[in-house]
Parts: sequence; structure tokens; C-alpha cells
Amino acid sequence: MKGSDHADERDLELMFAEARRYELLDAQDERTIDGQKWRAVHALQELFAAEATLTQYTAVFLQQCGANPPEIRRFSNREQHFVLRRELGDYFVDGSAHEGAAVAARKLRSLKSAKARLTQIRGLKLPASLTVGMSVAMLRRAGGQFPDSVADAIANWERQWAPPISGHVLDKDAMKAIRRELRLYTDARDKLVMHNLRLVYSIAGRYKGRGVSYLDLVQEGTLGLIHAAEKFEFEKGFRFSTYCFNWITQAVRRYVGDVGTLIRLPTHVQEQMGRLYKEKAIEQLRTGVEPDEETLALRLGMDIEKTRQLLQMRNLGVSLDAPRFDDDEGTLLDTLAGDPYGGTEDSADQASLHKFLGDAVEALETSERRVIIARWGLHDGPPLSRAEVADTMGVSREWVRQLERSALRKLKSQDAVKAAYDDYSEAGNY
Repeated sequence: MKGSDHADERDLELMFAEARRYELLDAQDERTIDGQKWRAVHALQELFAAEATLTQYTAVFLQQCGANPPEIRRFSNREQHFVLRRELGDYFVDGSAHEGAAVAARKLRSLKSAKARLTQIRGLKLPASLTVGMSVAMLRRAGGQFPDSVADAIANWERQWAPPISGHVLDKDAMKAIRRELRLYTDARDKLVMHNLRLVYSIAGRYKGRGVSYLDLVQEGTLGLIHAAEKFEFEKGFRFSTYCFNWITQAVRRYVGDVGTLIRLPTHVQEQMGRLYKEKAIEQLRTGVEPDEETLALRLGMDIEKTRQLLQMRNLGVSLDAPRFDDDEGTLLDTLAGDPYGGTEDSADQASLHKFLGDAVEALETSERRVIIARWGLHDGPPLSRAEVADTMGVSREWVRQLERSALRKLKSQDAVKAAYDDYSEAGNY
């Protein structure tokens, strides 16, 4: 254990030493570096318009955004689906730029002038990270290689395109130009990242002691910093150090919320709990007495019932490996009756219930049935969130919510469903 601690300390010392090599940037430095990044992005878009092969790929790409959005169930790595959702959300059917993408997809196939094609591409306002991801995807299809996470997700999505797209051929000059601009973009982005790593270390330090190692916090904060460097636009008048602060903080907080506790709570609830327990500690230090719910609610300007709920939330998760008593070697798991595996009758009950629910769901309308099956895991796969179901069906999350409410209301009104629920509850399964 001590060896592991020493290794972590050495890693931290190396990280801090590396960060000290990069001085903080002033406003002019940030402007210069970000200008280099966006010049590379614009040069890549000019190549999209100038090369007929790249123009054709761009047209197919935009057409697939509307006709064949990525389905999460077809991704072995679900993180790649979320990357595409982040990058392409505006160009899907329910996105704000969908109509513009559809028009551009049609015009790019017919326009002869490279200048006219560039006007269509620039009008889409493609994010820098998406432009780079598309460039790497085009380069790979022509036989070249370049590392990029967005391009990895695009490559997985391309396998779902209908009809499938074949590889294409680029001349050496075009491939050389793509690689050159990609290197310029990467160099500029990495400069913004390396000169602001100290901010990542500082923010990560605020979240130490919450069940997550400091090195993991730094890693997640660095990913947030990279996203900020990709999206930053100096022309909007902000300093990069100010802009990236929220990205880093959001990445660290989400990671703490996902893995730092046994139960995943929404971010805003975690913030409220943090404020509540901070105020509780301050009040206890000031008075020497643990404050009651009414005092905390008054100090925070919070509803008393809400305060009571937040105080109870920290008691929701208990590890079965925890000892029963302070001086006891046994664990809570030792007190549970039975073995960790259910009997064969449990499987039979579950199979019977699953079949019954399947028959009940068949009475719903097609769209309602799809939502219920996906949301409650009645298909061969895990239950999906509303956002994931919306991606699968190509509709908005609000529409999925309405379909779900309507379907549950119909199921609740079925007498057979009520009877099955009563039987299941009486058997002690609920």
C-alpha cells in the first residue's frame, strides 16, 4: 500500500513539474494560438469544398445525419454514441440546424463552383472538433491514419449507413494538405491545454476526499480542458482561462457524482447537499451544537421538507462489505438469509412476468410500445434513458416523455395488469 502511495506521489511530482514548464498565457498569446487553430479548421473546410471526393463525402455525411442518425444499441462502446450526440445534435431531425444540413447535402451534389460549395459548408457552422473528426475520417477512408476520438465514433457510425459508403481515393497533395492542417490544429489546441494545466490541478484539488482519487480527478478535468480548447473562439472576447474554468469544473463534478458515491444523484442535488452539509459544519463549529432541520432550512433559505430529504440522502447507500459493529470482523452480507443466487422458481416467475408484460404491451400503439420496451428494458438490452430513446426514434425527449406517460396510463387501466401486480406484491417480490 505504501509503495502505491509513493508511486502516486511521484506521478504528482512529475505532473506538477511538467506544468511549471508552461507559463501562463496573456490575452495576446491566447488570441494568436486560437487564431492558428481556426485557420487550420477553415483550411480543412476549404479542402472539403475544393476536392470533389471530399465534397461528396460531406454531402453523404450530412444526409445521413437526418436519414440515419446513430442508434445507441448498435454501439459496443456507448461513449462513442454520446460523442456523436454532442457533436451532431444540431444536425439531427430535431436539431436547430437540421434544415440547413439537408439543404447543404442536396446542393453540394449539384454545385460546380468550389466557392459556392464552401459557402454552403461555412453556413453550417461546423464545430472545430467535428470538422477535424470528419477530416480524419476522410483521411482514413483514403488509407491514411491520424488519431482522433470523434473520427473513431464516426467510423463506427459509418457501418450503420444505408446504403454503405465505399472508400475513396485522394491524391498525395490532398492527403498531405489534410495532414498538415490537422497537425497545425492539434499543435494549437495542445498549447492551450498545456499552458492551463495548473487550473486543472487547482480545481481537482477542491474535490479531494469525495471517494475519488486525485489523479482520476485530474484526468477528467484535463478532458474538460481539451473540450474547452476545441470550442474556444477568441473573437467572442473572452479569455480562455475564464472560458475553460466551467468546462473543467463540470467535468470534475460529473465524474465525482458518477463514481464517488454508491448512488448516482443529479448534479444539482449534489450541489444542494454540499451547501447543506457545509452550512451544518459551520453552524456546529460556531455554536458547539449540531443544528436541527429548522435552523439549517432558515440559514439556507430552503424549504424544511427539502432540507429533511437532503439530510436523509446520505444514509441511502450502505456497503454490504461494511462491518456490523466497530469491533466485529463480520460484514452485513453475513446477516442476509439464503445464498447470493436465487432459486430456479425465481427465474420461472421472472420469465412468466416478462411474457405477461409483453402481451400487455402489445395492446399499445406502435410508438408507445417502442418507448415502453426501450425505457423498461423489455428488449434484449439494458433500459435506456429518454435521451437515448429519442436518439433511437429520431424524435425529441419531450415527445418520448409524453408517449411514456400515455402508455403507462393505458397499462395502469388494464384490469389484468392490476391483478398481476397484486399477485406479485403479495408474493413478496415487490
